[in-house]
Amino acid sequence: MSNSTHPKHPIAVIAVAADGRTYRIERRSQFRPDETPGTSFYCCLPDGQVVDHIGTGTYQLPDGTIVRTRRPRLT
Repeated sequence: MSNSTHPKHPIAVIAVAADGRTYRIERRSQFRPDETPGTSFYCCLPDGQVVDHIGTGTYQLPDGTIVRTRRPRLT
């Protein structure tokens, strides 16, 4: 049994640009020899290009495009 509470697979969100294009952004664990595994994360596109997390639900793609996650509607 694993003692880790972090999933082994990336966590993904769908974010939308102003032009309506959608992007899958993954949050992945970054393992470094000098750190405890699972304590550091980064965001990227499925092809591995790093994406900056610049605010709650807001990301900047490598080309500078700003994308935002859609918030679920409360009914």
